[in-house]
Amino acid sequence: MPEPPRRARFQIHLSTAIVLMFVAGGLIWLNVLERSAGMFLSGPHIIFAKDCGWPCFAWTKVIEYFPLQSRVCRPSYIGICINLVVALAILFAVYFLCESLIRRRAARKKG
Repeated sequence: MPEPPRRARFQIHLSTAIVLMFVAGGLIWLNVLERSAGMFLSGPHIIFAKDCGWPCFAWTKVIEYFPLQSRVCRPSYIGICINLVVALAILFAVYFLCESLIRRRAARKKG
């Protein structure tokens, strides 16, 4: 039985694209979820710090209450890079898993 011709360009199955959308949505949700890093008292100032990002903290929101109400975001570029690498690794793993399951099922149906 001759081997089917190779595809000329990159293509994925619709079910793989849907699964990748759900995984990407979960990764985005994990990265924007705020976790409280603590409350600090500095004289008359009350300062709250909230960390965002998964698996590493990508940025810290510093919120200062009384007498000023200011917000400062401090990014962590190393944390952003680590989060990006982990997210891409998860997405590629899910892609290869879904596509291999689809190809294995298609090969079983033909045989």
